[in-house]
Amino acid sequence: MIAPSNKNITYKSYHAQSNQQQELKDEHELNIKRLEFVLTEKCNSRCAHCQGSHSPEKVGVMEVEDGLNCLEETTSVTELDSFMIFGGESMLYPERTIRLFQRANELGIPEIELITNGFWGRSPEKARELASELKDAGVTDILISVDAFHLPFIPLERPRNAAIASLEAGIKKVRWDVAVVESTGASNRYDGETRKILETLALLGLEVSFNRILPQGRAVRNLRKLLPKQSLEGECLEKETALVSPKCISLDPEGWASICWNMAIGNARKVRLSKLITEYDWRKNPIIKTLVEKGPMGLIDLPEWKDFDFQEAKYIDKCHLCNDLRKFVRKTYPEMYIQARSRRGKQPHQNKI
Repeated sequence: MIAPSNKNITYKSYHAQSNQQQELKDEHELNIKRLEFVLTEKCNSRCAHCQGSHSPEKVGVMEVEDGLNCLEETTSVTELDSFMIFGGESMLYPERTIRLFQRANELGIPEIELITNGFWGRSPEKARELASELKDAGVTDILISVDAFHLPFIPLERPRNAAIASLEAGIKKVRWDVAVVESTGASNRYDGETRKILETLALLGLEVSFNRILPQGRAVRNLRKLLPKQSLEGECLEKETALVSPKCISLDPEGWASICWNMAIGNARKVRLSKLITEYDWRKNPIIKTLVEKGPMGLIDLPEWKDFDFQEAKYIDKCHLCNDLRKFVRKTYPEMYIQARSRRGKQPHQNKI
């Protein structure tokens, strides 16, 4: 269970401190404006580009009580602009997903978002039923994944049905969520096929949100030769918004609270999320401090990596290197690499769609 919320701690009461203490907090603490839930790592696809290596074999799903508590904890110490649920495929568990959206709406979070592969558009009737429930729960934005990587697992008529039903339900924003190696104008076969898919769907007139594939998970194994290599030197690209003063925090089913890819600041099952947020200081963690001041290459010089076999040619970019470096010391710093742990146990019940 997620560490329970202390109902006596509010945003207002927390900030009733001495001026000196407050100035110190303002310099270091998280300024969270976005909360994300990875509801499950289970997915009904096994996409070649999946940076989380999600698959049908993964088990585990966030408990509703844990999710509700994390919503309460976060909104007690910061004013969120947006809340998102994704996976895996969170709509394998529609009742849990919808209940969490309902609470986010009750808490007054203005933008409530879902990323889904749209498999639930099995029929126009079923799609309309679920889209209506999502709309009633307060969802304002649905991103439906369509590209060359999803197509082998999700027939195109399903995301099309899901999109049409979402538009009919009156959801404010309905967009295609598209993964690209480079761009739809590139010559590689994946981006070329994605371009054709979008041409097929063009009559719906939906906005397209493009996402460049990161060298993580299956993408490294399957797309290494296609991903453009970049310098490993220099600062982290998003050090200010991800490390120094993070704007987003992401919770996984095990309670890990991440500020960057696989990098957590703690576990909400052990420490209240509000405490993790308000007491965050990047200077207190030697790994995050080094990343901020020197970038991933700076980690190699620390004693913890004296046995790390660094081969520059192996890495595609700084994020790829950083991920491997943190994975190397996860026994000592478990919060620094939280993915790829064993997900075992009884599989939660899935609703049939």
